[in-house]
Amino acid sequence: MAELRRLQEIESLTNRMSKLLQSLNQQIALLQLGTSSVADVTANWIQIVRAVSLAANSMMVYNEEDFKNGLPTTERLVRCALNDIGAIVSNLSEEQDGGKSENSEET
Repeated sequence: MAELRRLQEIESLTNRMSKLLQSLNQQIALLQLGTSSVADVTANWIQIVRAVSLAANSMMVYNEEDFKNGLPTTERLVRCALNDIGAIVSNLSEEQDGGKSENSEET
């Protein structure tokens, strides 16, 4: 009888430990989800800072003539998906290289 009682206690403790481990697993999964969301937001901040910097810097190139006809506006910024930036940059590079080679042939 004493042995049966001890086995029942062990079973009870094992079940309790199993429930606690399942709860811990759920909490870790929730923490992991929150961490990945924070990482996504943090990764986007550099893009936001660059966009604000570009807009601020574009206002610095105006002179007094530009203000005679009203307030000049900042350059328009185009938002591109991060995976498209590589293709856009390579297209711009090709256009610039093509323009340079055409100009060098004319001279």
